[in-house]
Amino acid sequence: MSGGFSLGFLSRVYSPSFDPKVYRDTLELFKVAEELGFDSGWVAQHHFASEHGRLPSPLVLLAAIAQRTQRISLGTGIIVLPQEAPLRLAEDAAVLDLLSHGRLELGLGAGFDPETFAAFGREHDARHRDYEQHLHQLLNALGNAPLTDSGSRLLPRANGLSHRLWEATSRVELVAERGHGLIMAPNPHLPPAAGVELVARYRNAWTGDNGTPARIARVQALLPSPDDATRRDIKAYVQRQQSIGVLKGTQDDDFDSTLKRLGVLHGPVEQIIEQLQQGPTLTAHDQLILQVQTTSTPLREAIRALEIIREHIAPALGWQPTGTAS
Repeated sequence: MSGGFSLGFLSRVYSPSFDPKVYRDTLELFKVAEELGFDSGWVAQHHFASEHGRLPSPLVLLAAIAQRTQRISLGTGIIVLPQEAPLRLAEDAAVLDLLSHGRLELGLGAGFDPETFAAFGREHDARHRDYEQHLHQLLNALGNAPLTDSGSRLLPRANGLSHRLWEATSRVELVAERGHGLIMAPNPHLPPAAGVELVARYRNAWTGDNGTPARIARVQALLPSPDDATRRDIKAYVQRQQSIGVLKGTQDDDFDSTLKRLGVLHGPVEQIIEQLQQGPTLTAHDQLILQVQTTSTPLREAIRALEIIREHIAPALGWQPTGTAS
């Protein structure tokens, strides 16, 4: 990894049980991250509290965050596009982008949870087909194409947002062809080197025809000091992923093996830095996005993890803060 990249964090808005406080805590985490100089903050979409994620409507929460922050970019990592009405998504995204003065980074994916697809009346097996259809409609709207025979177009206009789209998929050649950013994370079924190869394929396929640079968002879970609650959270996560067929194989023999399989970095700061340095090379157009929470992580511990990243880990990788820590 080289220096000069942007630094972000990812919140899955986890909570063991639903409490509106989880939204206020996420808002506070964004405010603290901005004060620490983080360049972006991202939230994940979960329907029906799958994996204990409590945020079905990312753009609504990001709109509240936009009014309480000034500089930090606001990302979705990701919105499950096959379950969305593309034009409505375009309208909501356009309004949020205006409210935030162009800070929205719109991350999209096909999703994986069969239960949520059934609830939305969608076929899980057809999610990639639906993704491509919905993406085409979304791009038409964001690109100011006429949407009816009489010439109706997206209002308000989403100027520039089409150049801030990200896709989470292994079909990296398609992402490059469309000129979008690539969201990549460790794959538990592949060795760590697969991420480096994925990024190389994406960069090699890049044409730059739409005038934007190739850009990578590397997502990595980072837990400096996993405690007993964290261990229980991760074991429960693995069990659920296995139950819905996303994670193949049996339980690992020990906790460290589970963390390694999931690509979760942990241990002393020096060890985490060394592990991050072994990943794909990041440039000035790329982002390193770190997840520091599991289901039971209190806000104070998440903030402390961001402080450790800001003070010790990111600078050692070549990152320079754009804000001032308070």
